[in-house]
Amino acid sequence: MAAASSKRTVRLITATASGGLVAALAACGSSGGTGSGEGETITIGYSAGISGGAAEYGINVQNGLQMAIDMVNKDGVEVDGKKYTVKLESLDDQYQPGTTGTNAQRLVQKDGAAVVFVPHAGGIKAAQELNSGRSEFLIGAYSSDPAIIESDNPLTVMIPPSFTSYIPPFIDNVDTKGKGKLGLLATSSEFGQEWTKHMSKAWEAEGGTVQANNNINYGTVSDFAGPVAKTLAGKPDVIMVGGPSQPTALIIEEARKQGFDGSFMILDQAKYEELEEFTDPKNLNNSVGIAPLTEFEGTETFISNYKEKFSSDKPVNADIALNFQALPIIIKAMEKSGSVDDPKAIRDAMGEAVKDIDPKYKVAFAPNRITDKGHLIADDLKAAHRTEDGKYESFVIEQPKE
Repeated sequence: MAAASSKRTVRLITATASGGLVAALAACGSSGGTGSGEGETITIGYSAGISGGAAEYGINVQNGLQMAIDMVNKDGVEVDGKKYTVKLESLDDQYQPGTTGTNAQRLVQKDGAAVVFVPHAGGIKAAQELNSGRSEFLIGAYSSDPAIIESDNPLTVMIPPSFTSYIPPFIDNVDTKGKGKLGLLATSSEFGQEWTKHMSKAWEAEGGTVQANNNINYGTVSDFAGPVAKTLAGKPDVIMVGGPSQPTALIIEEARKQGFDGSFMILDQAKYEELEEFTDPKNLNNSVGIAPLTEFEGTETFISNYKEKFSSDKPVNADIALNFQALPIIIKAMEKSGSVDDPKAIRDAMGEAVKDIDPKYKVAFAPNRITDKGHLIADDLKAAHRTEDGKYESFVIEQPKE
């Protein structure tokens, strides 16, 4: 690791990684590294499950951030008369909330972090327990769990739409419209548990029956035959599935192999573009989920640029687009506030910043406002029903007006 220089580096930490890496970072002291070229450096940290079952998800978020950073640097960043270069530092936290909380606190205290981006619900909630105490930092929360914003944490900005906005239209777009039996086979993460709680309540309110909870750990379980068989034993009409895209696709495939011909409701973490890569697309017919990015007008250029930049033939999805759009809002809020290290000032400037973003940073469902509680809101959000013949029929997802 490079020795500290006289140039101050401000670290915006998404989260951190393992204990060994934390120790190494702590040994560097609070100076936080060196600038490069003219001006000073804003280091954006990124931590997620970039190995294991959630690797596709973690890498997508990482790439979205990196693409935006490269464009922001090309435009030039100047805050309070000083020029800055933005840098991304990525670490694998293995999706462990305890590691996120501990490491975020250490990096805030040692490296002067003003903003912490965390892309999983458990880690966000761990960070929320820390960010308004002795250490203050703004959390860029990439999870759709509504509990994140309902916590009334004044230093949290929630990036994606709340999954509660999907629930009524999802129910309305499956064959039974909530009147049948709902099987539960989602991820057992905190995010999946919250989805299950909210969906179960809404399904029962429509007059349907919710069956036994067979949610499983999508990151560690590799043989899905048993949990799927247990779920199908109840003869469900609809099955709620979802977590990282790859295991979600394999669970759907297993259910079809075992004879399930009903509907799937797919949690918003899983994306159709990726599901189609991991199973025969026909297995996805008769399901509802997040609309593919290609269903939004004007996304062709972004998709093409992304694939060229990363030499990738993989699908480009909402995780990439949302994080690509969020990063410039944070940087613009720094410019508006005149500060790179005052989390309250940065948060206060986000209402103005979100309205002053260059259109080239807007892909699809781009935020146009932020609520008092800190939720970035977009008004052109859509989900989709994949029909029996494999066509996507989009439907609007209403967003809060606050």
